Amino acid sequence: MMSGKKGIVFLLAALMALVTASAVVSDGSDASPGMATGSAGEFKDGKDGTITFLVNNDTGGEIEATFKVYVDIAYGDITESTAANVTMTQTLADGQNTVKISFSMGDGDHTVTVTASSDDATFDAGANHFTLNISVAKSIWSNVTTYLALIAIILIVVIAAFYYIRTKPKAAPSTTFTELEEKKKKAEKPEEPARKSVGTERRRYNSKANDSAAKTEESKPAPVQVEEKKKAASFTELEEEKKTSKPSDSSKKIKYVSSRRK
Repeated sequence: MMSGKKGIVFLLAALMALVTASAVVSDGSDASPGMATGSAGEFKDGKDGTITFLVNNDTGGEIEATFKVYVDIAYGDITESTAANVTMTQTLADGQNTVKISFSMGDGDHTVTVTASSDDATFDAGANHFTLNISVAKSIWSNVTTYLALIAIILIVVIAAFYYIRTKPKAAPSTTFTELEEKKKKAEKPEEPARKSVGTERRRYNSKANDSAAKTEESKPAPVQVEEKKKAASFTELEEEKKTSKPSDSSKKIKYVSSRRK
């Protein structure tokens, strides 16, 4: 009787051990990783932005997970033929892990879907993807080719304008078209001899006048000679008159009569 009871107890203990072991194995195999909804950093057109999210690995060991990013494709529309914009593989340690994915998008509003998968474990069906709405502002350098072409055109115009200004003949701002025509006509006429200044003409005129006056004076007889001739003529005439004239009474000698008595 005692041996039978011991056998039953031993059998029950063995069954309990098997149930416990199977429960532990079942817990380990049923453990699945999962990720939480992430957040997006600043995205600019032509510049990478970053999405950051958390992944909880409760498998008890490291696993290798693959993350894919789909832009403007909903989770229900993802198929094997759908191309992911970004694919990244990362090793996840046991416990909580931070994952960052960087990529770029064009300007506009986008729907971004991130999925996770692993060959080492199966992600929970409700925590193997999340979706974010991201708005990307347009950058002035989004179309580099267009801006380079515009810069090249501006440089060509500036160089052409500079060359035109350097080669264009300069004219006075106040000069009119009529004045330019007059100057052109004067330039085409033969040059006239330079006119002498008024001062020079006046000096020459005065010099000629003085010369003519001197010649006139020279042509006249000297006044002294005329005086002498007149005097000579008068003296001769007087002599002739003396000869021809009679002696006057006054020319006779008057005897001196003395009033003194002898």
